[in-house]
Amino acid sequence: MLRRKLNPEEVALITWMIKDTDEGASIIDILEELVVEEMEDGRMGSLRVVVEGEDNRLFSRELATADLFDADLVPVFISVNLDTEGHFFELDVFKADFSPLKNTFRPPSAGLI
Repeated sequence: MLRRKLNPEEVALITWMIKDTDEGASIIDILEELVVEEMEDGRMGSLRVVVEGEDNRLFSRELATADLFDADLVPVFISVNLDTEGHFFELDVFKADFSPLKNTFRPPSAGLI
């Protein structure tokens, strides 16, 4: 799987989603430094945070969710998930018809995702 930094659109979307949560500020502070890997999800856009030496991290809970629409008006459900230690674990993106995401990530105030 491809490992990379978050792009500016992903940082903006995650920031918008978590800015009002208790954990938001500490996660937002490190977003630009994180390494993520694209998940095998049919190119819907899900990303898992890579932490070297910690391959056994597990999902604990959703921190924030958003229900949006892609350019083709298919619903997209997005969640920012934490691991069992309370750290940012993944950005889970699910498109209702399982098709690849058509637009890049943008907060709703910027238009469709």
